[in-house]
Amino acid sequence: MGAELSRTLLEISERGDLATLLRYHRFQGTDSDRQAGAAWLAKRFGAAPSIGRIIVTNGTQSGLLITLVNVVGSGNVLLTESLSYYGLRRIASFLNISVKGIAMDDDGAAPEAFEDACRKLSPKALFLTPTLHNPTTITMSQERRLALADVARRHGVVIIEDDVYGLLPPEAPPPISALAPDVTWYAAGLAKCIGPGLKIAYLLMPSAQAGTSAFDRFHTTSTWHVTPLSALVAQSWIADGTAEKVLLAVRSEAVARQEMAARSFIHATYRSKPESLHLWLALPRRWTQRSFVAAAAEAGVLVQSGSMFAVDEDTSPKAIRIVLGSPETRASLGEALTALRPLVHENI
Repeated sequence: MGAELSRTLLEISERGDLATLLRYHRFQGTDSDRQAGAAWLAKRFGAAPSIGRIIVTNGTQSGLLITLVNVVGSGNVLLTESLSYYGLRRIASFLNISVKGIAMDDDGAAPEAFEDACRKLSPKALFLTPTLHNPTTITMSQERRLALADVARRHGVVIIEDDVYGLLPPEAPPPISALAPDVTWYAAGLAKCIGPGLKIAYLLMPSAQAGTSAFDRFHTTSTWHVTPLSALVAQSWIADGTAEKVLLAVRSEAVARQEMAARSFIHATYRSKPESLHLWLALPRRWTQRSFVAAAAEAGVLVQSGSMFAVDEDTSPKAIRIVLGSPETRASLGEALTALRPLVHENI
């Protein structure tokens, strides 16, 4: 990817309007930025959504911040799966939003639990990662997505869909936003499928009106406008096919790394998917989360305790997330897996 970035930066540097472009405030993203975003989202939606519904943000967390302020608000309740992305809870805490977990099964968030929470807690929104869920790697079926959307619609609750991993599987059910656009705010960044340093994400709202009013509250705050240079690189890569090329390379690398883990963890119990960048390891009986994390660190490997993802830490599962995408090379990953092998096997 380094060669592609060097080429693109050289092309950008030769533009006659570069000085003006770098001084320009790209509120919500320019039309060109949003057209690039619409073209990228078309890979998941089957057709490009209207650019009026898109805000270009400085990464997915920026998009989630905008969304939580607009659809939840201070003092209100946000639902999420009982295991969920810990960064979301940090943003919610900053905004004085109460986060409550709902039960999950092997297909993700349970509609019955969602319905019950809607009746008892009067939430404003439900946050979901339906494709390659973090941390469990569950990919929710289309039927489950429709069922959750139906509950949301009946109770006037917004679904906030984080699709950051959505393009890693070659085939995945349509986003909830494609199935139920009227009740869904959708965020998808380039961090996991292209590179985290690009810091570009696309926030898709139910309507152009929702998009305009959402951004009005952020005109002069932390998400004032998307970084011009990142936006230009994203535009160029989406238009010339570089982004697609990098996506395919990331997907192929994820598959290769999952195969390495499968060979190393042959006697371990874990959940994963071929294109996932992480796996969810069920701990052998002899370990607690804390003792396993400490033993892994002593072996030179950093892993993430399952309690980080539990909305209610008192009911945290005895599991660990292992990020296969973090090591720079397969050789480094191989060393880490070798170090973890005697720790993860039940029969050792």
